[in-house]
Amino acid sequence: MTTARRLAARIAQIGLDRPISLNDRPFASSPARLDAKKILLTGASSGVGEAAAVALAAQGAELILVARGAEELTRVRDIIVAQGGAATAFTADLADEDDVERLVATVSETRGTPDVLINNAGRSIRRSAIDSVDRLHDYRRTMAVNYFGPVGLMLGFLPGMKLRGSGHIVNVSTWGVPAGTMPKFSAYAGSKAALSIVGRSIGLELGAAGIAVSTIYFPLIRTPMIAPTAEYDTLPALTAEQAASWITHAVHHRPEELMPRYARILQRVAAIRAAGAGVVLGRLPT
Repeated sequence: MTTARRLAARIAQIGLDRPISLNDRPFASSPARLDAKKILLTGASSGVGEAAAVALAAQGAELILVARGAEELTRVRDIIVAQGGAATAFTADLADEDDVERLVATVSETRGTPDVLINNAGRSIRRSAIDSVDRLHDYRRTMAVNYFGPVGLMLGFLPGMKLRGSGHIVNVSTWGVPAGTMPKFSAYAGSKAALSIVGRSIGLELGAAGIAVSTIYFPLIRTPMIAPTAEYDTLPALTAEQAASWITHAVHHRPEELMPRYARILQRVAAIRAAGAGVVLGRLPT
């Protein structure tokens, strides 16, 4: 590894264990527990979603688990129930607009409006733009899962949250959004940027109605999804359990944004000089 890459990797290590939490708005009572809070969590059948579901249930929340695969989703539900927690499972394909509408209707009818909606499910594609010239469908697929699906859930549950006078939406995004660039991940980063902006807009529009929106800009996470990319083996990354702790922090403290410290640094560099963040990121394997 070159000196430049060692420096870039060192920057990536900064603040993984202690993310920056901006403008926290914690609950006024029982901050250590989530008793009676109904939390809908997408992408709950494995990885970060599974770890977050188990952690939130252990703190007293009632989990509404959502994923495409029934078998794995049932397995996670059974783990939570076996540990004394409360969880129900609903299968849905977030890339299917009709399925999203069905999910909103079914959850609203059987469980009521969630207190917290966590848009954790996502699809990542690593491919350069020049290698994507005949693959516009990659961009459509990532937008369907990472943007249109979560937006459909937000719009579906917002009326109930507003009527109740409270609600919290947690959108899972990526460090590349505040950094302003994410080479070889333009499809993924673009979809997450769109979700992040919509979420922040909703938060400003409906904050006075008691609805908070938090955006988590995750760093690299060590999951099976990145296993095929050998270059990532040498880069610092969160475990699924560490990433889940970011989600539980967001649920308890309701920050506007949660991000690794290096993303904040890159955000400030980009604000001063647009190409600055790209210079640093160009030293990292992508």
